[in-house]
Amino acid sequence: MTSPMHCRVAIPALALIGIALLALPAGAQQWTPPSAADGQPDIQGIWEGGPGTGNAGHSLEEGCCEPEHNKMQGRAPGNTGLQTKVIVDPADGTIPFQPWADAKRREHLINLSASTELAHIEPEDRCSLQGVPRSQLRGPMQILQTPGQVVITYEWIHAFRIIPVGNTPHAPKGYPSWQGDSRGRWDGNTLVVDVANFRTDPVNYNRQPWLDSHGTFYSDALHVVERWTFVDANRIDYEARIEDPKVFTRPWTVKFPIVRMKARDYEFIEEACWEGVRVQNRLDAGRIAATAGNVRPHSHSEP
Repeated sequence: MTSPMHCRVAIPALALIGIALLALPAGAQQWTPPSAADGQPDIQGIWEGGPGTGNAGHSLEEGCCEPEHNKMQGRAPGNTGLQTKVIVDPADGTIPFQPWADAKRREHLINLSASTELAHIEPEDRCSLQGVPRSQLRGPMQILQTPGQVVITYEWIHAFRIIPVGNTPHAPKGYPSWQGDSRGRWDGNTLVVDVANFRTDPVNYNRQPWLDSHGTFYSDALHVVERWTFVDANRIDYEARIEDPKVFTRPWTVKFPIVRMKARDYEFIEEACWEGVRVQNRLDAGRIAATAGNVRPHSHSEP
């Protein structure tokens, strides 16, 4: 029989455990995933952005679509599709552009409405790579694992990322890439990925990937830290902290869910898309509009 003294000790102990469980933050590690061959949490499968995030790749701030794009695409005013708040910091959900960069973003939008040259057309519409974190908002992705690596392949233009896991240093700065250079480590159920060394075009920011279709560009100083937290077998809480002191006044953060696709036998389709395809009609229409004086593309000087 348990003594009264033992009962008095056990009850507070159980209470402390209960308090500790209640204190755990939302999404804390309660799920124990299976292990891959090298001991990593096994996260393999086909995933896609969760409900409400499908239009965030158009505008991280506004979803789809702001007035300029509604006009360009012939959509009804106020047609917004962003159901989930994607920018969680700053709290007001706006991107903290420096003044010159905000003017450059507005220039991109004006040029989008009447594109007279290839560089005016949004990079995604030119079938370019999406970069980080935008790749996670553009359709299905497949996560594969090999010892010491996480590999992500994307349906969109068959892009891919290879993420070494461990203490591998970044590639030299003289070897940038459109997707950036990713290096990962595991923090429990969270894959933390440090991404740097992005390739950019400092002369024309239209000739590089954007963070969304709304003209959100970046410089060669871009640094992204991703946190892929595997909440359970079918959900990832994805977070990306974005820093670029040349373009933004402060770091900012996006966060959204990624879910396992229900069709477990899903196969990627062939994206018949390559850079420069299907743009001639856009250019012809833009040149006609510019000639008529309806919309005139223009440029802002950079600092």
